[in-house]
Amino acid sequence: MILRLLPLLLAGACALPAANLAVNLSGTTNQSFANKLSDTDVQVARFVLQASGGDVAVDAITITVSNAMAAANAFTGMRLFYDADGNGTFDASEELSTVQAVTGTGHIVFTESFTALNGLQRELQVRVNIGSDVSVYGQAFSVSIAVDTDIELPVASPDTVSGTFPVTSTTLTIRNSVNQLVPGSGNPASPRSVEKGSSNVAALHVVLDSLVPTSPGELVGLDLQAIAVSITLQTAAQATAVSALGLWQDDGDTAFEPNSGEVLIQGRSPADMGKWSTAGNVITVTFDGTAISVLPQINTGQARAFWVGISFAGGAECICEVSLNRTNVQGVWGVNGDFFVTSPTAITGNVITVTTQPSAPKAAEAEGEGGCSTGPHSWSIVSALLLAVAGFASVLRLFRRKLGSTFNT
Repeated sequence: MILRLLPLLLAGACALPAANLAVNLSGTTNQSFANKLSDTDVQVARFVLQASGGDVAVDAITITVSNAMAAANAFTGMRLFYDADGNGTFDASEELSTVQAVTGTGHIVFTESFTALNGLQRELQVRVNIGSDVSVYGQAFSVSIAVDTDIELPVASPDTVSGTFPVTSTTLTIRNSVNQLVPGSGNPASPRSVEKGSSNVAALHVVLDSLVPTSPGELVGLDLQAIAVSITLQTAAQATAVSALGLWQDDGDTAFEPNSGEVLIQGRSPADMGKWSTAGNVITVTFDGTAISVLPQINTGQARAFWVGISFAGGAECICEVSLNRTNVQGVWGVNGDFFVTSPTAITGNVITVTTQPSAPKAAEAEGEGGCSTGPHSWSIVSALLLAVAGFASVLRLFRRKLGSTFNT
């Protein structure tokens, strides 16, 4: 009886309980960030593998990248590392397989085997090399372990894989710069009135801020190509009241001092065809070309302030407001490569009312020399004196006649 049971007992002793490999996104994975062309070894994700109930042998791992067709143009290769010693670093000796090509299928297979040890947490790191194709500027990508079968176990393995699939990384976007539009501290805080024909009125003060990238991004800053400023009038008929618009480099004191502090970058007038565009009650003025391209690049972590000055014709009144929308600031790589964050959407310089200013009252006329006034009151005194003199002369003549009559008698 015992002899008959022995094979069964031995078989039972050889059968090991199934282990499980849990797959999660690492808590130390990157926040969403942006990277420039030609960056290499850019970390795009970390995944945590934890074996329980026994060691788990892994034969292959498939990583899936989103936006697959663009990814094939964006990435020259993908690498996978397994931190076997758990020290938080990913050494060359811990790289699984070789650099894999990223194809239009979006699925990259790493075939080197490794073992996840029971009870230990170990991380997988995914890195990419970014190519030099400018067509991928503005494209966003994420990587994932899409399903449990992406963790391939040996054939006939009793072990299992668990997790909330797809286990997806944060997003990588290909940028040249990430920027923000900021209100300048000198920006007019309240509406104001100016006289018709006024020149270089302070209309708008803005700051362009090239943001420091979130690690491991290595963005290079904003190289300006164009700035388009909007003038919104109360009515379309008032468009003729605006005679010129100027873009000025702020000298750093936030006060608008045209030609004595600020340096004129470029001026525009209605004669600039294609650069001065009127649609209804909105005038759009574009500053671009050589004058813009020679401006120094705004490096990451730096900011540059600009003034917009507006001039008005002598014969027309208007009510207007000058503003700059973030989408109207473009770097050499356009709105996708040189990206502006969404807040604030636009900066405005407040309302300007252009009208005929009331004449100042005349000052009182000064007194003449010797204290004699030339005003109306002075003339009345003179008149009284003349009348008195005339009266005195008349009395004197009468007295003389009377005296002559007495002597004759």
